[in-house]
Amino acid sequence: MWFVVALCILIALTALIMCVPVDLGLRVEAHGKPSAGFTLGWLFGRVKKTFRSGEGGEEPAHAAKAEKKEAEKQEKKRDKRRGTDKDSATLVWRLLRVRGIARSLALLIKRLFRCFRFRNLFAEFDVSLPDPADTALAVGTVSQAAMFADLFTRYDFRVTPVFEDDWYIEGEGGFDVRVYPIQLIPPVFAFLFSPSTLRVAGTLIRWKTKKR
Repeated sequence: MWFVVALCILIALTALIMCVPVDLGLRVEAHGKPSAGFTLGWLFGRVKKTFRSGEGGEEPAHAAKAEKKEAEKQEKKRDKRRGTDKDSATLVWRLLRVRGIARSLALLIKRLFRCFRFRNLFAEFDVSLPDPADTALAVGTVSQAAMFADLFTRYDFRVTPVFEDDWYIEGEGGFDVRVYPIQLIPPVFAFLFSPSTLRVAGTLIRWKTKKR
């Protein structure tokens, strides 16, 4: 009896925690040295953690040693993977050919995307390509699209062509979204227990059995 009561309380607490929204934020900046920052917030911003990359770092000698060690590790991993890459590619191709899985994946992505509420979205960049003609054609077209997006949405978009003789980009962009974790459960469960996913699981089990 007490086990059932404790289990019910645990489920209720888990559901209550999952009703608390999670805030996600991404910032990308290009002011001389590119940098990016990802922010994860919970409990309406009272608990927050920011992860940044592209600024600061180690001393050059330490960075060179770390880069060399990382290159050696990657080379060893590549040697180990060479024998299994062909089999993995064959398996992925077989799984993607399972009837209905592509539609189920597209439906999952669509349903998950609806769970995210964009609170802020902006992009303000000055961009130049090596060829001024390419800048006028490509960046100019993007600039016009950004202008219309800025006019007809509640978000801020600005892309300005800059005519330099080299690659150039400066500005910043990012977004802030809020998601309620409990809203992610129905689409995920609908995908996991769909007939196409069960067929994929069967194909994977048969492939594993055959490999043995």
